[in-house]
Parts: sequence; C-alpha cells; structure tokens
Amino acid sequence: MTPNQTAQERMTATRVTMLAAIVAAARSDERIVGLVEYGSGSEGRDDSWSDLDLALFIRDADLASFSATWSAWAGQFGQLLLAYIGGIGHPWTIYATDPVPLRVDFAFHAASTVERILDWPNAPRSAEAMVLHDATGGHLTTLATRLVGQHLGPVDLRDTFNQVVGDIWYFTLRTWGKLQRGDWWGAYTDAQHILLGNLLALLRLECGATARWRSTSAATWIERELSPERLAALKRCLPAAHQGELHDTIRAMAALAATAGLATAERQGWPWPHDLVERVQELLELPPGGADLD
Repeated sequence: MTPNQTAQERMTATRVTMLAAIVAAARSDERIVGLVEYGSGSEGRDDSWSDLDLALFIRDADLASFSATWSAWAGQFGQLLLAYIGGIGHPWTIYATDPVPLRVDFAFHAASTVERILDWPNAPRSAEAMVLHDATGGHLTTLATRLVGQHLGPVDLRDTFNQVVGDIWYFTLRTWGKLQRGDWWGAYTDAQHILLGNLLALLRLECGATARWRSTSAATWIERELSPERLAALKRCLPAAHQGELHDTIRAMAALAATAGLATAERQGWPWPHDLVERVQELLELPPGGADLD
C-alpha cells in the first residue's frame, strides 16, 4: 500500500494480500487438498467492499481435528476481531484490517466430497479463478471447469412463479391476521422479511431479471432492473414504523403483487389465484385490529 492510495484502493489491496496469505498457507499444509473461491471473486463481480468466500477441502482423516481448531489456523492471517460459526453453519471471521475490517467466510469440506461442487450455485469466469489450490491431481480443477458460465436462473420458471405467488398470498393473509390480533412486531417482521422478499422475487420474474436467481438475493441491484413505474410502486412498500402505516404498506404490497403477478401469469399463460387475491385484498380494506367480519 502507498500513502496516495484511496480508502477503497487500500481495501482492495488488503483483500489481495489476505487472499495471497491464505493461498500460500493452504499450499504448504498437506491436510488441505483444495482451496476454492466460491463467491463474487471467482465470478469477476467483486469490488473493494466484497468479502472473501473460501472453501477448503480437507483430507478426510484430518477434517474433524482441523474443524475443531479452525480459529487458531485462521488466526495466522491477522488479528481476528470475530471468529464464530455463522447462521448457515460455516466458520465466519472478521479481521482487524484498515481502513475497514475484512470479512472472510470459510467452509470446510471432506476431500471425499469434492464432486459436490457440481451442485454449487456458482458460475466462475474460469476454473483458475475459482480453484486457488489443487492437490487432487487436477480433479478439482476439472470439476470447476464444468461450472464455468453455468445457468443460475430458476430451474423451472413456472414452478418458481407458483411458489413465489403462493408465498406472497399465504403470508399476506397470515400477516393481516397478526395485525388483527395486535401482534405488531410479528406483522412488521413478516412484512419486512417475508412479504418484501417474495415481492422482489416476483418483480424479477415479471421483468425477466433472473440470471443469478439461485445465487443472489432478489434485492441485489433490483433498482437497475425495474421500470420507473414499478420502482415507484415498490418504494411505497417499504415497511412503515407505525401500526396504521404498516397496514397501508401491506395493502401496497398486495396491490403491486396483484398487478405484477397477474401481468406475468397472463403473459406466460400460467394460472393465477384470482379468487384468493380478491378475498385477501377485500380483507386488507378492513381496519387493523378491529375488523368486523360479520
């Protein structure tokens, strides 16, 4: 690093230095038979804000002991501000780097399971960009070659549409019920995490922006994909801070889901749950916490 580098340039340099140190350690450790970059770096999408996503293939006989002492192994690359098992069951770390702490996500696999990478939702720009260390006689690199440029869209577009639409209307009804019983935080959480997430997925299906469906959140850069009309409607769906406003937000979500979903279904010739949508939208016209259903 040089004094004239910008903060983002220093962040990029830090990532490069960290990755080089981990690659060197893997190549000198006979327990590690493979090191794979399975995130944005191998696909050419990384930038100065990106983390490192690294999978290590460990000799089967060494996997248990390596996993039990992984944080000590990870500590050789710098001061660890955090080292823990994340919510998806993989070791996640944060290193004390400048100007911003660096996130490095690890995953440890038995060497005998190396062929499972064929099921990973990754499309590296090349096998060499993905495989950083290969002590498998080239088998790991050969497997990674089969992932280069693979399709990451929905496996079955119609089934995916049906699942997303089903979740939207199922959870809209459930969220409305929570508002009726006065479970405001429960309704807010459903709206923010479940309804909004599925609505974003539906909007991607409508506009055809599904190239990275199986590997990236539906929210990622969706503002680049939507028409101005759809984006304006989506902004009205941001979860509100008060109970009455939340009810209006859920109605806005339902209205947008009905419009985008029906347009997609008609264009594709797919079924649409007309009766359910109508019933749910009628219920959403009732006041929260005191609906008269008689």
